[in-house]
Amino acid sequence: MRLTWIGHPLTLLALVVLMVNDHVLKAAWPGFVTGKLSDVAGLLVLPPLLDLVLRRPEVSIVVTGIGFTLVKTTAAGAWTASEAWTAVWGPSKVLADPTDLLALPALWAAWWASRRRVPVREAVVLTVVPLAVLGLAASSTLPERLGVAYAAGSDGDRITVYTEVPGADPYLAGRHTTDGRSWTYDPDVGLGKAAATACVRERCHRIVPGRLKVEESTGGSWTTAWEVPEETRDRLSRAHDPSGRTSVESVSVAATERLVVVANGADGVVVRDETGAWRRVPMSALGGRHPAVSLTTPGRHDTFDYTLTAGVLAALLVLVAGSRRAWVGVGAVLVAAGWVLAAWTRDALLVALSVGGLFAAPGVLVLCLAYDRRRIPWKVPLAALAFGITTFGATTTVFASWNIGLLTFYADAVRLATVLFVVLLVLGAVAGHRAGRGHRRTYDPVPK
Repeated sequence: MRLTWIGHPLTLLALVVLMVNDHVLKAAWPGFVTGKLSDVAGLLVLPPLLDLVLRRPEVSIVVTGIGFTLVKTTAAGAWTASEAWTAVWGPSKVLADPTDLLALPALWAAWWASRRRVPVREAVVLTVVPLAVLGLAASSTLPERLGVAYAAGSDGDRITVYTEVPGADPYLAGRHTTDGRSWTYDPDVGLGKAAATACVRERCHRIVPGRLKVEESTGGSWTTAWEVPEETRDRLSRAHDPSGRTSVESVSVAATERLVVVANGADGVVVRDETGAWRRVPMSALGGRHPAVSLTTPGRHDTFDYTLTAGVLAALLVLVAGSRRAWVGVGAVLVAAGWVLAAWTRDALLVALSVGGLFAAPGVLVLCLAYDRRRIPWKVPLAALAFGITTFGATTTVFASWNIGLLTFYADAVRLATVLFVVLLVLGAVAGHRAGRGHRRTYDPVPK
């Protein structure tokens, strides 16, 4: 038992409030109360965490107060916090808001708790600390997403493009145009409604859902007016967002006598002017931050962590097959689970290290204790290393092939990499089993 501040009932209550508020209440009742509740809870949890390092309660409280004030009242402080949160939690945005200083009296409650430490078992402390770190890391951040053009509408000879740009103020806005070249900003345009079809007199245009494609009709059949090939759209999507979370497709169309404008999500809009020529307009011209992407852009992929994970899993399987020891298998499973969890949460460095290490660290310890050179021949770890490198290289090569155009679609690269991974796992298991078969070593007695 030890006297701790982090284990004080007030701190534990604040931790529960922080996690429930950020992940449940904010989504159900966003607004002033839930926003300030997170600030109060965070100011109660952060000082005892800092005190584990600083060992000075007063200093921990002062540092927390000064840091919180700078973040909430200065652009530089908010930017610094955004960069720090992005490094440990993935792309995030921390907003300066002086009204959050109303939560500062919570530091008095934190000081009160620091003067009344309670006896807590070390196991409880080791459980609470990771939860407190994760709770604070996940709090008060906005995910940094790409700006998109989500709708287009017409009013007389004017067309309005409705945009959503996370982090902007306001993040929902609009741009008006009458010629397709100059755009007038309108922050009070309101919500736009996507229209799949737009008609002027007898000429109609419609989008093709799931594609970068527009069709037109003049009273007869529909013909293609503008289109980006699917393989090019696949590369555009990955160029805008290598993670694949942002879609690039035609979502809305608007028309006047002179213009046709199509909203294409993260790719901005495409405009047909009075000459009949189609021209892409990037989100950077509509208030977004990401620049134009050429139609000839090479493929971009964010797969290093996944291909490295494939190599690690292959190496672990070969090691288990060659050793044929139960505890080696247990350690390998723990390491594999930790590694996969870390790769899955790779956008958040702190989460990846915390969650992944929770499994991987004990797994490495078990592997070290279970590994016996007298019973496991040197060929087994050598085969594990060889198959790990081969698997990593083979799966990486597949995505590089898509990158230079040897494979048409990203999905093709995913399927081929998966097949290669499975094949190499099977071959690795067989090779590991053979490397560890029939190994018998004798040792001379220790001389007296």
